[in-house]
Amino acid sequence: MPIVSIATDDGIEGIGFAWNLLGGGGATKTLLADDIAPLLLDQDPLDHERLWRKVYRKLQSVGRAGLVTQAQAAVDLALWDIKGKAAGLPVWKLLGGMREQAPVYGSDGGWLYMTVDEMMDQFDDYLRQGMYGVKMKVGHADPEIDIERVAEVRRRLGSGVWLAVDANQQWDYEKAIKAGRAFEKLDVAWLEEPLICEDVVGHARLVDKLDIPIALGETLASRFEFASYIRAGAVDTLQPDIIRAGGITECAKIVHLAEINGRAVAFHHIMEVSIHLVCGLLAEGPIEYMPWIAAAFTEGPEIKNGQMIAPSAPGLGLDIPDDIIEAYRVA
Repeated sequence: MPIVSIATDDGIEGIGFAWNLLGGGGATKTLLADDIAPLLLDQDPLDHERLWRKVYRKLQSVGRAGLVTQAQAAVDLALWDIKGKAAGLPVWKLLGGMREQAPVYGSDGGWLYMTVDEMMDQFDDYLRQGMYGVKMKVGHADPEIDIERVAEVRRRLGSGVWLAVDANQQWDYEKAIKAGRAFEKLDVAWLEEPLICEDVVGHARLVDKLDIPIALGETLASRFEFASYIRAGAVDTLQPDIIRAGGITECAKIVHLAEINGRAVAFHHIMEVSIHLVCGLLAEGPIEYMPWIAAAFTEGPEIKNGQMIAPSAPGLGLDIPDDIIEAYRVA
């Protein structure tokens, strides 16, 4: 979790961060220090759009996705944090103030290594908290295993509970078709990332053949990649990851792109920041409860009766204490 702190001449400090899964943290730090920081010195921190474009144009030849985009996202979050603090408003208010809370579904308890009993223990806990539904992983080499597991989970949850599945790019087209048709009969809300994310044509074929909505986008890096999926008719629900897609500035554009093209939006992960986009810009749409980085913050977003409450503090409303940084520092 690379952390960025940007100080202004007015004494405001903006905090931003990225997240790196399975590697790349050190490289992200180097990118921030060597290539991005020099572009920001002596600039107006309120010009988030101009600075985003400046960084993108300078570094696009070495990375329009992956580490460069994730490093840029950390800076973008810090700039929005500054903007909110300067205005005395939370970021969701600056974005538009569409609503003050959003429904939450549980997403950290349906892993492939778990038995159905273990998953249900977690799912029952989420439902007791008032969350409206849950998501579980699929993607075994033999999709029949997943079909049986999903059928058993559906039986135990009952017909009235929202249930989605996520394959994390593990299948080919034939396996995805087989599983998707079975999931339709089990009233599954969406089939997430059934194929490798580069396969736009394959996803378009699935959307054409299946009634179950196809959701994807956590591994896409820009509005341009999302637009390619939309033009191909290859996605029903867009799932941008705020860090992987370059920050709040880019994700706001993805939300507007979805609205223009009649697509739903369900942000991936980073609930601590996605709450601002969801409450700022979306009239409807959920929050994915996945507390992977929650321990980094003094206090995270409040969840009450299954609804995440939009923060009231200026900026992002997040504080990463020095003692936490020192306790977990790796670089």
